[in-house]
Amino acid sequence: MTADTLDLYVWLIEAIDSGPAREACREVMSADERQRADRFVFERHRHQFIYAHGMLRLALSEAAPDVAPSDWTFATGPHGRPFIAAPARPRALYFNLSHTEGCVACVVSGHEAVGVDVEELSPRRARMETAEGVFSRDEIASLQGLLPDEFVRGFFDYWTLKEAYLKARGVGLHLPLDRFSMQISPDGIGVSFDPEIDDDAGKWRFTQTSPSSLHRLSIADGSGVSGGLAIRTRALRHPWQGANG
Repeated sequence: MTADTLDLYVWLIEAIDSGPAREACREVMSADERQRADRFVFERHRHQFIYAHGMLRLALSEAAPDVAPSDWTFATGPHGRPFIAAPARPRALYFNLSHTEGCVACVVSGHEAVGVDVEELSPRRARMETAEGVFSRDEIASLQGLLPDEFVRGFFDYWTLKEAYLKARGVGLHLPLDRFSMQISPDGIGVSFDPEIDDDAGKWRFTQTSPSSLHRLSIADGSGVSGGLAIRTRALRHPWQGANG
């Protein structure tokens, strides 16, 4: 990893799901993470958690090969954002993690202000009533009059962008979703803020991609690096495949 890169890792659960895969991920998780996984009532949610946290540890060890995946320890900030607590590194590493029905994703960077959000394109969750409760006026206006399929896509375009921004800021829902507005155009993606929000729109870069036809993923880069961080989509060798896998 170089100073001005952001590494993106994505797993589609259907493509990797197996008993050996889940066990390999559980083996690198902490005892606390295993206990948290076991508390999920629904199996699919438990599997999402296991793959997401296994992926994160493997991805961090790709960036720092001298650290075994099981040796990372984490703590949380005042708004619940996790960060690396140990081992100490000569150059800091930062990450963000997201999982949804059928997909897990994480980003790793040397810059702190990075966020990722992936969501299943669920028509049940994409409702105008929800948009009117949390989106900005401009975002709501852009969704009005869209055909159902277009509305679902547009809804999650905005939702994932806004979530990725909040996660990059590390403030969770302490910053209201309707106080900043995403602008999506053929020329790119931008953001604007209500006057009371202390942020510089010029330093933010946003990227969107579709890991599958059923998912939408957004990345927020608030590093301020000229032109934005170079995003590298990385593959992880699955540990359950063995040396020749």
